[in-house]
Amino acid sequence: MTERAGGLSLSELLESIHPDPQTLADGRRRMVDIWNGRPTDSLPILFNAPPPHNAVLTSDLHHHVEDNGQMLYDTAVGLVAASRAMSDAQLGVRADTGTGTLATIAGCQLIPSEFALPWTMHLTRDALEAFDPRGDLAERGIMPRVQALYAFFRAHLPGGIDYFCADTQGPFALAHLLYGDALLYDVYDDPSFVHALLEKTTALYIAGTQLMKCWIGEQPESGTHGAMALANGGVRLCEDTSTLLAPEMIETFVLPYQQRALAPFGGGFIHYCGNNEALYHGCLRNPLVRGLNLGNPERHDFSRIIPELLTAGKCYAGTINRRSEEAMSDYFRRVIGYTAGARTGLIFMAELHPEETVDPARVLDCWRNLQ
Repeated sequence: MTERAGGLSLSELLESIHPDPQTLADGRRRMVDIWNGRPTDSLPILFNAPPPHNAVLTSDLHHHVEDNGQMLYDTAVGLVAASRAMSDAQLGVRADTGTGTLATIAGCQLIPSEFALPWTMHLTRDALEAFDPRGDLAERGIMPRVQALYAFFRAHLPGGIDYFCADTQGPFALAHLLYGDALLYDVYDDPSFVHALLEKTTALYIAGTQLMKCWIGEQPESGTHGAMALANGGVRLCEDTSTLLAPEMIETFVLPYQQRALAPFGGGFIHYCGNNEALYHGCLRNPLVRGLNLGNPERHDFSRIIPELLTAGKCYAGTINRRSEEAMSDYFRRVIGYTAGARTGLIFMAELHPEETVDPARVLDCWRNLQ
């Protein structure tokens, strides 16, 4: 196994992962309750304890993506931290190949970077018109590498680890990855072309997700995403690019394809960064959207959002920003208050101070006792 100068070797790090079956089962049960709109015994809380102090993560993300051992090492650091916390978090691992994973099936090349996961080189209109998302996708783009990564992880990681899909994005986000910013003009200038492209990216999202779920042995309507167990819908769908659109464009080019992409998986949750009220209300109306994960929680009023999600039979699964100088108990009390004692509607990714994570039992006792 790869050695790390001055730090833990990969083999030493892997030996430090100690999944607790009962803790994982309790966390999954609680999250399954939430996704199904049922009250649970305690709202699920997800957080990590400190990682091993002598684990040496790479700062070169190009190396992280290209080197199987480095990707496993970096992932294992998080698994150790999560298993030490004994929160409701699941121990999830994926092929960390970036947002362009499915776009490579269409012929996009990835742009490596030391500082970020790879972005995509966009395709011409001729190439997009020629692209056919049907057929066997397993040998196209970087999908052989993705499959090999899952096999590599399984060969080295202990039991109790869940595997989840590499980044799949969503129909409109995939169209942006394939075509670039010209997409934002053509929703006005050439809507028929955009609709044709979205037909293809919806098919690509569905087929690519089904393929990876097959590889990792995950059921269509359930699974894992990161530290979250999924139920009553088995996928995440990203709408980051969609936040740039006007309300009428969201109604025309986003929501219909979102609905179609979620259907084969019995629904799923939506992630987006930024803030767009039309997109938010469209997600609230979509019966296949089981919940939201918001990438900029500081831009949202959860005293409004969580009650609205509860009323719609959905949940919020993510971080809620912590106020400056807010004590942990006050933070937890405020967050729990958004659910008005319902014990449903929330999978909470807590924002904790470093000194708080060294005593995860105290964090858990505070959270549970306040309910």
